[in-house]
Amino acid sequence: MLTMLTPVRILTLLILAAGLASGHPIVLLVGAALLIGTGLWAWHGYRAFDAQMLLRMLRRVRWLLLAILILYGWFTPGAAMLPVLGQFSPSLEGVQQGLLRVAALLAIVAAVYLLLATTPRGELVAGLLWYGRPLRRLGVDDTRFAVRLVLALEAVPQVQTLARTALMDKPQGASRMQRLGRAATVVFEATLARAEQSTGAIAVPDSQPVPLWQWSLPGVLAALLVAAATV
Repeated sequence: MLTMLTPVRILTLLILAAGLASGHPIVLLVGAALLIGTGLWAWHGYRAFDAQMLLRMLRRVRWLLLAILILYGWFTPGAAMLPVLGQFSPSLEGVQQGLLRVAALLAIVAAVYLLLATTPRGELVAGLLWYGRPLRRLGVDDTRFAVRLVLALEAVPQVQTLARTALMDKPQGASRMQRLGRAATVVFEATLARAEQSTGAIAVPDSQPVPLWQWSLPGVLAALLVAAATV
């Protein structure tokens, strides 16, 4: 079975995410087709596809999705979608753009999930270390950074309850923005703390030379997305 090495997977994810972020309809269709194919491959080859886990990840961004729709729908000039509401109606152009951005974010979350589901933790750390080598010349501890990043990603679901509690806490005299800022700080610090306290050992495999032909795969993806964006 054809298996891309982790550095190639990471680069492929970044290219796909950049293309999806454009919100171009054809690019989104191409990205969706690629994700569906990758999901079937993950289920068949790894038995790693967990629909419930993916749905939980998507559910965690539901408020962000709603915020995107509101911002685009009500703050983008254009024809009123619901003329009966007058000036309080969202614009048709704004809703269309908002839905495209929502679809893009959902696709990016799905792509991240597929990477995490099909890549063992140790290999993911090794892939990040591959890209972190140049940072060593600047005195950056790339090993510590890679491990903390992977552990932080795994710790995010565990602090969901803490985030909800922080948002419900309403200090007297604090504005909504101050409460949101405080909640974000609490969640960020808790995520790093959970990552630091993780006791599970991470077996990082030795770096393998990436075959030159595998680097062509992200290049083909980039060319495909650029072509789709010009349609």
